[in-house]
Amino acid sequence: MTAQILKIVNSAFFGLPRPTTNIAEAVSFIGVETVKHLVLAAGIFRQFEARKLGGLSLETLWQHSSRAAGAAKAIAKSERVGRQVMEDAMVAGLLHDVGKLVLASNYPDQYEEVGRQAQAKRVEWLVEEREAFGFDHADVGGYLLGLWGLPPPVVEAVAFHHFPTKSERTSFTALTAVHAANVLVQTQRPTRGGIVPPQIDLLYLAKIGRAEAVAHWHDEIAEAPAI
Repeated sequence: MTAQILKIVNSAFFGLPRPTTNIAEAVSFIGVETVKHLVLAAGIFRQFEARKLGGLSLETLWQHSSRAAGAAKAIAKSERVGRQVMEDAMVAGLLHDVGKLVLASNYPDQYEEVGRQAQAKRVEWLVEEREAFGFDHADVGGYLLGLWGLPPPVVEAVAFHHFPTKSERTSFTALTAVHAANVLVQTQRPTRGGIVPPQIDLLYLAKIGRAEAVAHWHDEIAEAPAI
């Protein structure tokens, strides 16, 4: 776990003044809370390494989550919000698809069929999740992180990242960053296999007064490093 965290901390995402091989020094550079959340995320993904995941690629999911985390933080930074919002956006971006791991590991056969049906019907993945289970990975992820006591903005961002209009907030939050990052990252790097990517919710963005910002965010994340 220490090796994994040091690898993440030394990535271009954090831009340390110099590489470090000391976990205490890493903490001093990026803060206790950030390291704590990185340990949580790395630990979650690691525990699923040996499990049957119903056709879900753990490596592909980690890569997408890492890119979404980097993009969410870049979007939040471009909005000149406080450091806490940027931190929450990064953490939620890293964990936004954790519900997929829960579903795929507990119902591998059903989840593999979800993927096949989404591809055959050319619909979004979560449409078939709802058809199969009555709920989707965002519902599961938000519920799980709530049980674990993660900060409410992180839980909200994970739970509503596909349907941000469920939030009653009328200003830019970590949810905004994660919703946009998830869509824009998949737009830049489309999923293979015919799975339909999610769409940006322009009604939600209009509600919070940021509908015109999508093009700017797209440019901001073009060079944003993954974790």
